[in-house]
Amino acid sequence: MDILLIGFLIGCAFGAILFLGGATSYRKILGTLLLRDMTIIKLMCTAIGVGTLGVYLLDFGGMANMSIKPAYIWGIAAGGAIFGVGWAVSGYCPGTCVVGTSEGKLDALFTLLGALAGAFLFSLAFPWLDAWLIQNANFGKLTLEEVVGIQGIYLAIPFSLALLGLAFFVLKDRYGN
Repeated sequence: MDILLIGFLIGCAFGAILFLGGATSYRKILGTLLLRDMTIIKLMCTAIGVGTLGVYLLDFGGMANMSIKPAYIWGIAAGGAIFGVGWAVSGYCPGTCVVGTSEGKLDALFTLLGALAGAFLFSLAFPWLDAWLIQNANFGKLTLEEVVGIQGIYLAIPFSLALLGLAFFVLKDRYGN
């Protein structure tokens, strides 16, 4: 099977999980932002926990090639702030706006168009941003694995178990107060 087809099918499955998990529902998103409805947070914890463990198991077995990006603090902080403000204003993150657009939601379409315009503007501004945000505080390809001296799989297992435990046993919905 062609690798692009496999990627497409995985993307479709991911979109279906986001849709079925309610990640494009206005009520679920608002409940998440108000920390009252934990459904989307549980979905994210589960995805990150399973994904982390899967990637590190593949790496441990020699079936993946981990490509670590440089840690540049100002760029990461600016990107995180833009991501957070965008999610709070639009109610969508990059994955959920694509799913919402496929559902025919007009607000999701405008979020997707805004994200594409932002990516285009970023590509134009990259030479200036590279000098100002990226190279200014670039710590290189720094990993927790290197800092603590423990192989990644042995960090991924407790991290994944903690996220899955959080998703399934700790996080509870808070309605009312």
